Amino acid sequence: MKKSFLLIPAIAIVIVACHSQKNTTKSASTEPTEAQLTAGKTKFPGITMDALKKGHSIFYGSCTNCHGAKNIKSYTEEEFSGILDKMAPKANLTADEKDAVLKYAVSVKLAN
Repeated sequence: MKKSFLLIPAIAIVIVACHSQKNTTKSASTEPTEAQLTAGKTKFPGITMDALKKGHSIFYGSCTNCHGAKNIKSYTEEEFSGILDKMAPKANLTADEKDAVLKYAVSVKLAN
């Protein structure tokens, strides 16, 4: 019986901590900027602000549903592409959605 009293608060703390981290990460995200669009056009000449917004929305939606947002700037394009290859099936991303996230991530990295 005493174990139950200790287990329930421990589970509640974990749930609250995870929920708080996800909400903080999502609220800290900002919309794509003109600087990111300009930087992205050096690699993807036809990219549009709508495409960046789509990638941003997926990254801060599907990608952060299971874990907090990762620092895009700390990965090379090749590393991020490899991560997307592994994670896209888990997040049920289509090829177009995966491409949008990659273009968003590369544009963010190039802008900084």
